[in-house]
Amino acid sequence: MKFFAGVVVTVLVGLAIGGFIFATGRYNVAANAPPDFTDKLAPWVLEKAIKRRAKEVTDPVSKDPNAVALGLSHYRENCLPCHGAPGVDAAEFQEGMNPTPPEIDAPPVQQASDAELFWVIKNGIRMTGMPGFGVNRKDEEIRHIVAFVRHVPQLTDAERQALKTGAGLEEHHHDGEAGQEAHSHGAESPAASPAPAASASPHHHH
Repeated sequence: MKFFAGVVVTVLVGLAIGGFIFATGRYNVAANAPPDFTDKLAPWVLEKAIKRRAKEVTDPVSKDPNAVALGLSHYRENCLPCHGAPGVDAAEFQEGMNPTPPEIDAPPVQQASDAELFWVIKNGIRMTGMPGFGVNRKDEEIRHIVAFVRHVPQLTDAERQALKTGAGLEEHHHDGEAGQEAHSHGAESPAASPAPAASASPHHHH
């Protein structure tokens, strides 16, 4: 009984100290702050949360034969600045992020399941800088990114060059913008669709 009471008192004292630190603004929220208890606790909480929610994902990776090319284009536009790629540096601002975004070929990413990758890309992770692309991207477009992430360990020289320079990749537009763009410039063919389906073009926007 005394042991249990001691545990309760310890927890209450810890909560009181934590509350005082947070409530008085003494907690250092700077990105360049030295690691503390939250840096040790957060990865464990994150892993458990993602695994639980990823169970709801039933179709995480695109089966489109052009999925890797589509995903590469999406990845270069939205993900490369933070996560880089083998042989392709991330943007300089990534060095100032806390937590540091994992490299796309790092074990924490490549050892995640397809469902976990899909869930993270779609929903993001708050307080990390990882956005949730589900707010303006279709599920199939997110599946393209998952397909590309899975392909990263087999990245070719041509794909690496495309990531660096955008060579061979067209500028992307949202569906509505793509339709307006095609209308303003005229379609090459009367039968051409102003917004082709993702499976018909390797350059369909997220």
